[in-house]
Amino acid sequence: MDKQQAIFQILSFGPHRDEAFSVYLNAESQPDDAPFLVTKTLLISVLHQYLAQTIDDDDLEQWANLINFRDDINGEAIEDWLYALANQEMMGNGDKKANIERMLALLSDSE
Repeated sequence: MDKQQAIFQILSFGPHRDEAFSVYLNAESQPDDAPFLVTKTLLISVLHQYLAQTIDDDDLEQWANLINFRDDINGEAIEDWLYALANQEMMGNGDKKANIERMLALLSDSE
């Protein structure tokens, strides 16, 4: 598994996620390494995992923060969504599931 594959496993909550963290943390960065591009499709997949209760609130917030704070991960395509997911107060104190469902509806309409 290379660094890009490791990032994908981590961000997609893939079956090799634990191994991927080890690969990612031990990978040497090269100046010409292209950042991993986070797509709306990946965001939609992660939101579906949240609704299926495969991941929880903390996982979702940490996922967004990881993307926001890493130079080797490019989340520009979903930066507005990341901001909301990384800031629990943006998601409101009400029914978070309903908010995620609304996000998915908006994301689906924009594709």
